[in-house]
Amino acid sequence: MLSVLINGDSGWLMYIRQPGDAGFSSRNPEYDGPANALIDYVIDNGQRDQYPASWALPVPLIMRAIEYFQSTGLRPPFIAWHDDSHGEWAPATAL
Repeated sequence: MLSVLINGDSGWLMYIRQPGDAGFSSRNPEYDGPANALIDYVIDNGQRDQYPASWALPVPLIMRAIEYFQSTGLRPPFIAWHDDSHGEWAPATAL
């Protein structure tokens, strides 16, 4: 499953392999803003969540990731992923 949250011109991704999986969340290796900056995301049910700005990617890249996932069912390899179950990075590779 690929989950996406978008606010304005940026968003972040979460990839989950199966129910109960901690999954992977996107990171932006080009982020150069404040380390503690947060972005608000409002979910359809009205819940407001905040996530680090360093996790956010530009919407065109988010859309490319969605298209890749829809066509392959796989985690997009051009996204820098953080393995949330082990705290390890899964580095991006160019396609």
